[in-house]
Amino acid sequence: MIDLLKQYEKLNNSFKRKLIFHLGYDGGFFSEYNNMILAMLYCLENKIKFVLYSKDANFGYKNGWTDYFLPFCEEEYGNFHAKYNKRYPSFLKMLWPEVVIYHLFHRGTFLTFELFNAIRDRKQEKKHFYIPQLEIDGSLQEACRVLIQLTWRYNEKIQRKVDSLIDSLQLPEKYIGFHIRTGDKNIETQLFDIQKYIEKAQPYSEIKDVFILADNYLIIEDFQSQTKNRNIYTLCGKGARGYFNDVFQKQNEEFKRRAHEKLFASVDILSRAYCVIGTFSSNPGMYLGMKMSKGKMVGVDLEKWQIW
Repeated sequence: MIDLLKQYEKLNNSFKRKLIFHLGYDGGFFSEYNNMILAMLYCLENKIKFVLYSKDANFGYKNGWTDYFLPFCEEEYGNFHAKYNKRYPSFLKMLWPEVVIYHLFHRGTFLTFELFNAIRDRKQEKKHFYIPQLEIDGSLQEACRVLIQLTWRYNEKIQRKVDSLIDSLQLPEKYIGFHIRTGDKNIETQLFDIQKYIEKAQPYSEIKDVFILADNYLIIEDFQSQTKNRNIYTLCGKGARGYFNDVFQKQNEEFKRRAHEKLFASVDILSRAYCVIGTFSSNPGMYLGMKMSKGKMVGVDLEKWQIW
């Protein structure tokens, strides 16, 4: 088996042009991470070196990406990127004097907003990707799965924390996963009643053990009241009442670190489930649709995975 990381580094460093991708600018973690994976794939396809900027990442507490994960590419640290290398494109941004001057001294370098729409172009959902150096030969989801494999590697400290959280549950070998999001998700898309999730799980009714990733403990209680003979596991705290990104970003670093450790442990648990019932229109759902093999993620909102 090839060493994916070494092969990626060799291939990525062979390109002359570069993209400096600003990670952790204004979205929740999985919104940022999913777009990073799409950006990495776009760069590979277009022979552009992928470089990370995460010094000011909203999920970080000291260094950004490496607060939680091992490095996988070159990182940029210049303060210019905190202010001008933003996520959403507009013609006016390209005319900012600071951006114009930057490009005079950094020819062949793209900023995040300059490629963001192309990175997220849904036409890619119909493409076949072939990158033999990384043994990529398949759909967009399959290509992204390889890139998740080489980037989703915790640093030693976080690995211990995540392992401890998972071990504390003493999960059975076979279980069904549920991801049920509330909070501010209704701003983006429709929220679904618990019964909809339960109905989608009917084909797997013989599996009595379930793990639920939720941001509101009332969801756990509601699920429990509507199902019988189910053993429910969760890392959701009893005081949780929904995730609101603007409120979360105002919390202190320790609070955010602990919340991300619990989130990562929960998503790791889901990724190992027999199947997961959730929403493709949530960013953890989009991630799981890439991470897990085809058919393992079942949507209550959409029939199949898509760029969200």
